[in-house]
Amino acid sequence: MKRSITNFVEINITDKTVFMEKKFEDKVIQVLNRLGIQNVNPGACTGLNWLDTKGDVTDSVSPIDGDIIARVTNATIEDYETVISTAEKAFATWKSVPAPKRGEVVRLIGMALREAKEDLGFLVRSKWVKFTRKAWVRSRR
Repeated sequence: MKRSITNFVEINITDKTVFMEKKFEDKVIQVLNRLGIQNVNPGACTGLNWLDTKGDVTDSVSPIDGDIIARVTNATIEDYETVISTAEKAFATWKSVPAPKRGEVVRLIGMALREAKEDLGFLVRSKWVKFTRKAWVRSRR
């Protein structure tokens, strides 16, 4: 059976795309793991500790392709009460911290965000790249 060059190119593009998609998905998983994002994540934090929330689960969905990125277990009323009472206690302590020390904490938060900037940027770009790759492959079919 003779194959046309068109069939060969189509098969080659599809095989390469599947391989690239696998590598791409592996990279996304690595980045999510580094950022501490699980399949299902708690929906409330006291600032120091994530609560074991028991509410309904909400899907975080990509606006680009509708894929589920992760899920969040929503906080219950009791979870919110815990967060509020913890925040009130923290405020009582925080307001007595001198302004230069509070500024240092803000600076450290900024440094942590800058350290994660490549991973965070990759996640934002990854959804766009995945969308454009799918569109490109579909246009070739």
